[in-house]
Amino acid sequence: MRLNQNPDVLLMGHPLLFQEQPQIVVGEIASDDFQHNLEVLKQKQVSTQGVGLAAPQIGWSARVLSVGISEVNRSRYPQAPDIPFEFWINPQITGFSKTTCWAWEACLSVPGMRAWIERPQNIVVAGYNHHGERQERNLSGFAARVMQHELDHLNGKLFPMRVADKSLIIPNQSIEHQEEWAEGWPTENACKTPRGQISTSR
Repeated sequence: MRLNQNPDVLLMGHPLLFQEQPQIVVGEIASDDFQHNLEVLKQKQVSTQGVGLAAPQIGWSARVLSVGISEVNRSRYPQAPDIPFEFWINPQITGFSKTTCWAWEACLSVPGMRAWIERPQNIVVAGYNHHGERQERNLSGFAARVMQHELDHLNGKLFPMRVADKSLIIPNQSIEHQEEWAEGWPTENACKTPRGQISTSR
């Protein structure tokens, strides 16, 4: 499959977003079509100000994602730390901490809302890069969270499916007015934690 140059981001409800994505044959990574699709994925992530983007979000049924934060795509998470841009092909979490953390998450495929979500604070992820070379990273904090969010996409999950307490889902615009929130709402730490930062407790 060869993507068009500027695909739409699929929205929650599209069947592809609820499917587990197929593994990539490593020998296909060097092909012209695959490299083209990687570049389209990256450009779409940057143009939409995403800190990560998974292949199924742009209609590509593949176990592929991209992550990275820099000055060119920081507006949605202005206080997030820099994360080097990387492609991950056939990524899998091979280890994670028992320690968890909380952060505000949003998604290009679920516009208009974000949620206060708990995830492991540290993970080990392994997979392949855009050259077909094996890579492994120990990730912590916000970088670990971005990776876990994008990996969820490859397993057919979106962030609202991670939220048991619906009081922890807010309109996206609300995060820009945290100073106006009721004291301790929706939780003691949620009201004090900006986008791109984590809290070690709820």
